[in-house]
Amino acid sequence: MFNLFKKTKNIESKIPRRIPIMRMEEYHTHYLGKAADGKLFFGSVTFAYKKPIRELAPEEREKNRIELAILYLFDKNGKFSDYKYWSTEKETERQSVWEKMSELVSELGQVTYGNIEVETFEIDINGIKCGLIPNEESVSIDLYPSNTISFQEPWDGEYYT
Repeated sequence: MFNLFKKTKNIESKIPRRIPIMRMEEYHTHYLGKAADGKLFFGSVTFAYKKPIRELAPEEREKNRIELAILYLFDKNGKFSDYKYWSTEKETERQSVWEKMSELVSELGQVTYGNIEVETFEIDINGIKCGLIPNEESVSIDLYPSNTISFQEPWDGEYYT
């Protein structure tokens, strides 16, 4: 039988290597589904800071904030394969991030929105940690950057904010 859980330091982790993700329209998992070529996708509208937030005084946060539209791509088996993104540091362009996400998805051609199941992964986009990243301490899989949503037991596709 295929083991969905990974081993860490000879101890079997309680965090699966693959997780289902449930689409919730007009919320964090709105841009989720399958392209006509069979690739799976997960679009995330999020933000990050140019420096670690703990190094920024509250009044410095806004001028160090980066808005991101990230489209994660997976093969038909749910293995991470690529990404596309758009970012801005300009406060006046922040609302454009939603439009840019729609554009990134439209570049895939015909898509079917719906639930997907994918493997965890971690990538770096211009020094920003991104992906569906296991967190052994909280026994969760967190969406980075900004750690806005978290997947936890019973690993049924629902997420927590």
